Parts: sequence; structure tokens; C-alpha cells
Amino acid sequence: MPSIFREESIALAILRLIEVEKSVIEGAGAVGLAAVIEGLLPELKNKKVVIALCGGNIDTTILGRAIERGLAVDGRLVRFVVTVSDRPGGIAELAKLLSSNGASIKDMFHERAWLKSDVFSVQVKVVAETRDQEHADEIHTVLKANYKQVAWGPRYF
Repeated sequence: MPSIFREESIALAILRLIEVEKSVIEGAGAVGLAAVIEGLLPELKNKKVVIALCGGNIDTTILGRAIERGLAVDGRLVRFVVTVSDRPGGIAELAKLLSSNGASIKDMFHERAWLKSDVFSVQVKVVAETRDQEHADEIHTVLKANYKQVAWGPRYF
């Protein structure tokens, strides 16, 4: 039987439990909170609710993946592709722009070979950490204001 929960909601539930409750709960034990996050229990809205949390038997590798996925769902881990000048300092300017706007670069990769624009450009793929979804939206706006080609989101990797 397929799960009615999205993996993203379970990951976000695990992340929230770690951050707010300081509790490490495996995915199966976090589905109660995931159901609330997913909005599957509208009858509980504005009511005091107790959610049973169980199962701390989560593999550390899976925990790391769940945390990263939860951060991405929460808008605190973003990825995008920007086309910048391939002249000296082009990538450094992008890094400075992100830093000056409060984003932390987690990963950066650039490639030239498959770019369809001029030979003086380079495509930079970035994974960055932000404070929240609002901050991620601000970073997206700043990038669009400074660069002609910005592809935002996971489908561009």
C-alpha cells in the first residue's frame, strides 16, 4: 500500500522534532507530525493535540539525508544555476553577492562545455543555505536583478 505522506513532510517533521523538541525520531515515528504538516487532519485545526512520538532507531546516514531534505523543504537549503561572466572575478562576484545578502554557499560547481551562450560566460550551479523561505525568496530576487540567466530550483540540476 503506498504511503499517503510525502517524503518531504516526513523529513520536515524529523527536522522540526530535532530543532524544536530536541528529539531524534525515525521517519515512522514522525508520521503523526508529518500528517499535521501535510494538512491531512483539518479537523484538528485550532485544537490542542498530542502526537505520540516513537522510534529513535534512525541510521545516522538517513538522519543526515532527512535533515538536508527537511532544510530544502523549509526553504533553508536552495539550489540554482546562474550564468556569469567567465572573466576573472565573475564567480567571485557571485560569491560576494550571496555572502553580502546573508546566504552561505554550501556547494558550487561551474561548467563551460555545455553552455549554449557566448564563450565569455560560465554556468555556475550553487547550493546555498538561507535563514528561511522569505530569505530564499530575497536571494532569488537579488540574483534575478543582477544576472540575466537564473534558473531556480531542483529541476535545473
